[in-house]
Amino acid sequence: MFFIPKKIIFAFLLLLLLLTVTFWFGRIHDLEQAKKQADQQVSQLNNYIDNELARFAAIPQLLTNNNLLIRFTNNEEEHYSAINNYLADIQKASGASDIYILNTQGEVVASSNWQADYTFLGSNFSFRPYFKQAFAGEKVAYFALGQRSKERGLYFSQAIYHEGKAIGVVALKVNVAKFEDDRSLLNTAAGSHFYLQLADNVIAMSDEPNWRLNSFQELDIAARREINQRRAYLDYQPGLIPLQQFNSQNIAQFKIAKRLYVVASKPLKHFNAQMNVLVDVSNIAAMQLPRLLWLMIFYCVFIFIVYSLLARFAGYKKLLYSRHSLEQKVIERTQALEKAQTALVQSAKLATIGQLSAGINHEINQPLCAMNAYLASAKILLNKGKLTALNENLVIIEGLVERVHKIVAQLKHFSKPSKMQLRPHPLSALLNNALMITHSQLKQDDISVIPPQFEQNITVLVDSLKFEQVLVNVITNASQAMSNCATRQLSFEVECFDGRVKLSILDTGSGIEHHTLGSIFEPFYSTKSSTGLGLGLSISKQIIDSFDGRLSAHNRPEGGAQFIICLWSTAESQHD
Repeated sequence: MFFIPKKIIFAFLLLLLLLTVTFWFGRIHDLEQAKKQADQQVSQLNNYIDNELARFAAIPQLLTNNNLLIRFTNNEEEHYSAINNYLADIQKASGASDIYILNTQGEVVASSNWQADYTFLGSNFSFRPYFKQAFAGEKVAYFALGQRSKERGLYFSQAIYHEGKAIGVVALKVNVAKFEDDRSLLNTAAGSHFYLQLADNVIAMSDEPNWRLNSFQELDIAARREINQRRAYLDYQPGLIPLQQFNSQNIAQFKIAKRLYVVASKPLKHFNAQMNVLVDVSNIAAMQLPRLLWLMIFYCVFIFIVYSLLARFAGYKKLLYSRHSLEQKVIERTQALEKAQTALVQSAKLATIGQLSAGINHEINQPLCAMNAYLASAKILLNKGKLTALNENLVIIEGLVERVHKIVAQLKHFSKPSKMQLRPHPLSALLNNALMITHSQLKQDDISVIPPQFEQNITVLVDSLKFEQVLVNVITNASQAMSNCATRQLSFEVECFDGRVKLSILDTGSGIEHHTLGSIFEPFYSTKSSTGLGLGLSISKQIIDSFDGRLSAHNRPEGGAQFIICLWSTAESQHD
């Protein structure tokens, strides 16, 4: 039995889902665009036709105020041909089909087509609603078929008054074919249609000849009786145009003769009718094919990329487990190394203290011997009753005891292990503590120390104990380097710039051999033949690096070595 992998089935089903969603969303988008097009076209049509109808509707009103026409209609003596020629001139200038005057009985007494074969002269249009309503005082806009021309027309009429009495009616006719033929002014796009629907649901005007004077709605008996009474369409009976009407995504749609249209409607301002525009969307399903094709192409590319990535991922899977186990081992080894390094740093501290032990013993023995002498003297003074001298001896003994306490406390503080704690500390206090610890070594080597001259408020961002360890190591190395020199002088320089502090420790020893400058900070490298592990400067550099600082060494032009320690002054500066 042929087996299809689940991944292929899933990919195929996902493609079908995406194609379906794209098809429906694309269809909705195209329907909305067609609706926007229909709305735009119906607005253009309405504006054009409304403007034209407003222009034609104003002509009868102007003519009713013409004294020549008033006298003529009132049976006063006016030249008959002059009136007809005047109406013909108005008709040509305005673009109307015909302009004529009816008397009180509805007979045409003057007409712009008086010389034509189908002249209205002598015709009686009293049955027309536009005559009756105008004679009753209304301004009329009316659609009907011409009795003689059989052409569809819009009629505008208004009564002529003399001394407050209606004496006739001026009527103007416009053939609606004028609007249908002018496609450029109607501005309708290819594939769209329009029609003007009257209040009785009959189509008065359309670019489709088969729709004219017919209806998309079934006319009941009452509606047909009313149409027959008005004789608006003479003997013509409006037919029914088959239509299916429905809404999709809240968009009105018509299906006429197997064609599907989106509909937009808008009423005219100057005539009781509604303009409708139909945009053809019969091919809306076929319009989705390019979208679906592009989707399939992108989907295939996407599947190919995903498959390639999964193939690579499958190859990496085997490495992940071993990598994870290796990472665990690395973490364990790193922790072990960190513990070893901490122990090594502590050992370096103790080694430094061991190197200083002889001098420190001398520093402690000196005040102890002095205290013994002063205590013996104090007993004698006590026996003799010399209390003032005795008090002076006790003060001196107290000072010697305090000195011993300071030395021991500083060594105890310096030697104990500690965790890294970066905080701002005064540089002067840290340097003084280091000098106190190395005092015996400096004194033993007969080193002249020039006290550092800088502001007391200068701070550095360090761990105090670890930084003192660095200072003790560097100062001790400098002292030992000058032990056999004629000039033995230790000095300090401090510079501040851009949130950093630069501390220089300068000696007058023999300096650092040129070939060893690049190696003095390496672990287990030492210039001492019998003493030292070669870890002091290496650990010192690691400590300064952990402060985000820099430790470097140079030879001075005038002789001796210069160790430079560059540190951040504050925590804020470190993150600038």
